[in-house]
Amino acid sequence: MGIKRLYDRAPFSWDEKSAQTIQNDRNWLESITRNAAPLSDWWTKARIVQLAYPVPAEGGVAKTAGKRIYAGLNETEIVQLLREGVDPAQHPDFDKQVTEDFVINTLNAWKSQRFAQSISRNFDIYADRIHPNTFLVVSTAPVSLEVDRVLPPSDRFRPLFNVDELAKLVHAHDVNRLTLRTHGYSNHAESFYHIFQDEAKGFNTPDTETGTPPFTPDHFFIGYHWPSEQPVTSPGLWNDYRRAPGIVLKFLLVLSVLSAIFGTLLYLFLRLLGIPLLTLLERVPPLVPLLEWSRIRLVADYAVQLHWLIPTIFMLWLLLFLLLRIVVYQRDRYRAIHYGAPDLAEFFWRLDKALNKPENWAVRSSQNGKSDRNRRIKVNLLGHSMGALVVVNMLRTLSERFGKDDHGTLKPDSDLNFNEDETDDIGEHLELDKLILASPDIPLEFLREGRNNYVRSAMRRCRRIYLMSSDRDFVLRYLSTLANWFIEPSIQMAGLRLGNVYLREAPKAKSRKQFKSNAPTRQDIRVEKPTVPEYLPYIRIMLHSEKAVQPTSSYELFRKFNYLDCSEMGGSGKDGGVNSVPFKLNGINGLLIDALNIAWFALGSTTGINRLDIHGGYFQTQTRSFQILQFLLTASPFLSDEVIKAEIARLVEGSPIRFLPSQPWVMPKSENVAGE
Repeated sequence: MGIKRLYDRAPFSWDEKSAQTIQNDRNWLESITRNAAPLSDWWTKARIVQLAYPVPAEGGVAKTAGKRIYAGLNETEIVQLLREGVDPAQHPDFDKQVTEDFVINTLNAWKSQRFAQSISRNFDIYADRIHPNTFLVVSTAPVSLEVDRVLPPSDRFRPLFNVDELAKLVHAHDVNRLTLRTHGYSNHAESFYHIFQDEAKGFNTPDTETGTPPFTPDHFFIGYHWPSEQPVTSPGLWNDYRRAPGIVLKFLLVLSVLSAIFGTLLYLFLRLLGIPLLTLLERVPPLVPLLEWSRIRLVADYAVQLHWLIPTIFMLWLLLFLLLRIVVYQRDRYRAIHYGAPDLAEFFWRLDKALNKPENWAVRSSQNGKSDRNRRIKVNLLGHSMGALVVVNMLRTLSERFGKDDHGTLKPDSDLNFNEDETDDIGEHLELDKLILASPDIPLEFLREGRNNYVRSAMRRCRRIYLMSSDRDFVLRYLSTLANWFIEPSIQMAGLRLGNVYLREAPKAKSRKQFKSNAPTRQDIRVEKPTVPEYLPYIRIMLHSEKAVQPTSSYELFRKFNYLDCSEMGGSGKDGGVNSVPFKLNGINGLLIDALNIAWFALGSTTGINRLDIHGGYFQTQTRSFQILQFLLTASPFLSDEVIKAEIARLVEGSPIRFLPSQPWVMPKSENVAGE
């Protein structure tokens, strides 16, 4: 039995709408079909509405620019047209869902003004045509209102109809683990698609010894792209200037007026107050030799004569502000927080909801004797740079939905008990396992005692947390500091990033000290010996270093991390990695190391001599860090802490990577030190 139509006729007519409404509707529908994944549900719905209307004629002639004219189709004709050339094997859900009832429902939603609600989904999903366990999730937000999205290459990725199709694949492949990886700042779509394909190949290439790939068919690898763009060359930057000249002129006018005001005030100060004051001081005999020696009068005279340079200097600030926009750091940060994180949270929420639908799973017994309805899937999250900001903001959003601090634990890995500790769930079917942050662009100040922030909520949700960091990451050390200087609430937040933490040998205790516990009475005092590990987390400012854990820090947050210091890690055969300088850090060579790495990175970027990536070399397949990533993402979530630590210790053996496992350590009292 078909669905009742709420409209009078199909095809539709434009006659009932004003000219402006017609143009707005057409532009909106055309934008959807250009930017949505072809054959996805919301692309299909937009095409249905387009096909239900005739092409408006102007002057009696329909302007189609050589395109095929559809003079308004009925439900049957729309279904036939949409199905033309669609392979049911490649698009099974499209083949099953797109029926006359689906078309009628869509047109009902359009006529009852519920169409926007019916297509309200802020992500697209693509399946890899080569690796059946690999998928792409792409935020539907564009980098700019004036720029269309760059969709994944159709020869490599096929779009899924909606999240229900992914849920069916999860059940069909008996998936028990899911790994999601997202990118950082300045990773435009084409670049990320290429990098993700290389990583998918690495994770699905059979091992030479075992003959099996790291990622098995029941382990899905998902890449997530949020709207990021390239500095300088991004079309969104220049389209904004071209399409909104009035706003640009307003910005230039305001800064020019401010420059003129400050320049004029400085000139008047010198002319009316500075010069007369110096003339008066020259009459004081004891001050005459000092004034002649310092030549203050000469400098003041030159300043007055060259007063036209003053507004010029202020105009240079105009170029600086424009440069900050062209670098796109703040644009990416805004999109990461307001687009990337909410869209990713929506994906996990909708996926969990889809996994719970009876029509998406078959009641059958799996190996553990549970039905698909009771399936629990471990989720690994891998965030790089600003992508780490996306991940933890996403976890904060999900924590608000599923309970903020009533789930999870901040226990170190050595104290975890999977039989007793609470399940770190983000829904009915999804449980968080590992959170891996590589060069996270997150302020170190967020790990403060008493802060009710998203970092704490995120850490409670994840069983194990791994931090891959480098004190030689100049993108975080310098560029992030400059870009965040104007927006972070405190200087410490702007200047110290979690991704710059490094490990140094713990200072040897001069004498053994005893620590008293918070016992209620003097008779109940318990004496404990503090646990001082081999390494401790520090952070470098310029030449000197200071403890990452300050008296106001939340110790349990720092203890939750498993630290992997990759500061000195290069690639295989001196190619790639995050460092190219073999020097050991000390109190005088910190800036030299940074300068050499920057120079070698710039040289390699322009000549292709090497693949050094100071900020993102952790993911290069020839590095030791990538081997560690493979182990962490594929290791059983039920492995004991001792086994995991032993395997990581084996992998870092013989490499410059330093490893500090999560444990209830104590930061000894010591002064800040210079360098290493």
